Amino acid sequence: MTLAATQINLRDAFAVWRRDVEVHLRLWKMNLIAPAIEPVFSVLAFGWGLGALVAGKVSGISYLSFVGAGILGLTVLMRAMFETTYAAYFRMVYQSTYDAILATPVDAESLAFAEILWAITHAAFDTLIIMIVLAVFGAATSPWAVLAPLPLLVGSVFIASFSLAVTAHVHDIDAFNIYMAAFFTVMLICGCWFPVGVLPAWLRIVAYAIPLTESIDLTRAFLTGRFLARHVYEAAYLLIFATASCEWAMRSLRKRMVS
Repeated sequence: MTLAATQINLRDAFAVWRRDVEVHLRLWKMNLIAPAIEPVFSVLAFGWGLGALVAGKVSGISYLSFVGAGILGLTVLMRAMFETTYAAYFRMVYQSTYDAILATPVDAESLAFAEILWAITHAAFDTLIIMIVLAVFGAATSPWAVLAPLPLLVGSVFIASFSLAVTAHVHDIDAFNIYMAAFFTVMLICGCWFPVGVLPAWLRIVAYAIPLTESIDLTRAFLTGRFLARHVYEAAYLLIFATASCEWAMRSLRKRMVS
């Protein structure tokens, strides 16, 4: 069986990605509002508001630093997810953008790769803005913080690819209500707001089985400079699932648009 990734034409994928960037730049002022405002109020509400009620440290760090990684992770992963769910569905169904692109020499695999790449690009842009906010509020306490975007971007590859594959199987936009409910539900146990270690043993297994948990945990390690042996395994686990999800997304989009 031939891997879908081998069918990608990088030049075609770059052309589609550039098209997404150009569309985004037309609306950049509006798109800048959410990533600039949301993390500020989130840090104020959780880092200072709720943090004032948390006595002592959480996992050896201040609650502001702990929840700062959670806010960064949740916001960035959510941005990548939205780009390949509702936004991708509109381009695929209502605007017929995918049909127009596939009428050119661009194939389905290159289109899928470009959509995933654009979701990562948008997530990376939001990451830079939120990192500045966290640095200003003192949530990023380690020189390693400059590398904190790396596990988030890999996590964005996973969630963007997984979401695009789901989108390729959706035939009614209301079906996204189920997916959104699932996404925001699992994010509650992925270590954004409290350590996964306080969960019951069976729920910890569920939490660590979700690659988003590894992405957030690795991001927190870079922000605070506290690295543990388990982070090596988490990085490998995250990379494996990101790669597998990309393959699934490309195969799913070809089946939806071409087969």
